[in-house]
Amino acid sequence: MRFLSICLIAFLLTLPAIAQDAEEAAVLAAAQAIFDGINEKNGDLITATMMPDGILYSTTDRGGTPQAYFTSAEQFASEVTTTERDFHERMFETTVHIQKGIAVVWADYDFHVNGEWSHCGVDTFSLVKTADGWRVASLTYTVEFEGCQERPPIPKSDG
Repeated sequence: MRFLSICLIAFLLTLPAIAQDAEEAAVLAAAQAIFDGINEKNGDLITATMMPDGILYSTTDRGGTPQAYFTSAEQFASEVTTTERDFHERMFETTVHIQKGIAVVWADYDFHVNGEWSHCGVDTFSLVKTADGWRVASLTYTVEFEGCQERPPIPKSDG
């Protein structure tokens, strides 16, 4: 009986870690859904994953002066959907922090246009937990053309 009690206590102590792993997976799935929307030119997926008033900010350093650019989630989804170019974005080395209905994802990324490397940077997703699950409130990212870590090539499409 004592052995069963010890096993039950050990199991109960692992429940918070299991729950945290499930929440982390759900947060990462929401961030990945944004990439899937970009890669598939699916604006509906992007807007469904973001809060209705979601925002994006990007920064880039042109000529030694950092500049910030604003885009609404709706505008971003429209641009992704209507472009003639094929995009492929993927994330690496993710860090997730979650507390009481908010989450942050920090991830390196690389970005390809028409199958060719374009740039890299860091994505930061701010998420909130809603009745429908985790939704992206904002996405802020850097656009970097130098100092990028070499990554495996993107998979070639069969079309």
